[in-house]
Amino acid sequence: MNRKQIRSLLTKPVKTGLTVAALALLSTSLLQAHEGGQHEPAMEISSEDSHAQHKAMMAEMKMDHSAHEDHAMATEGEDPHAHHKAMMSNMAGKDQVQRSSHDYKAPHLTMLNQNGEPVAIDKLLNSDKPVLVNFIFTTCPTICPVLSSTFSIVNRELAGVENLSMISISIDPEEDTPEALQRYAKKFEARDNWSFITGSVEDSIQLQKAFDIYRGSKMNHEPVTYLRASADKPWTRLDGFPSSEQLVSEYHHMTMGH
Repeated sequence: MNRKQIRSLLTKPVKTGLTVAALALLSTSLLQAHEGGQHEPAMEISSEDSHAQHKAMMAEMKMDHSAHEDHAMATEGEDPHAHHKAMMSNMAGKDQVQRSSHDYKAPHLTMLNQNGEPVAIDKLLNSDKPVLVNFIFTTCPTICPVLSSTFSIVNRELAGVENLSMISISIDPEEDTPEALQRYAKKFEARDNWSFITGSVEDSIQLQKAFDIYRGSKMNHEPVTYLRASADKPWTRLDGFPSSEQLVSEYHHMTMGH
């Protein structure tokens, strides 16, 4: 399979998701193979392979890995994605998601969505309708594609839900311009109810700190998903890689008033 074919598959979110363990193992092994100079044989995708598009996504991540090195904040000889790969490797042995409840307060900030429009963050996040939130950056080669692929599936499976808002917030606003977020949104076939947020570095850090996700560097990024039924309800925090089925179940659970 050539690069063009893989990119074509990437624009079509998968119908079913791989388990966290499978995604983690696949991602880690491909990145390690790339760095060790190994080359995977051409991957043929048959109609019987229900995970073909996820595999293609991970293969694309392997080929594009070198492009992310220019953004690394690490000294020569260090692997800028070591933390990400270690986390994915650790998750390979377990499909565990830690669930907790929190009373996060959204700060009063004005940031930008993928269309370059100003957005009042406190109003966006303190909505009376259900919201799903994650933090990503578009050049992330490991964690973020998994989170975004899961969001894409949920976005499609809950397409008939009119009051759901999905929000992905960039932790790398210098690279993630509105134009970059538009391309990213198109890649994951984001519907109109899925917003991508960027802004100044200072505002991004303040927002990350408000949701206890700031880790000092994008290379220390952790996989976390947030859900809330309405502004008067607490936030549900899911640490790890919840499946699309889990997120859909969480949505139905919280909207039923539990």
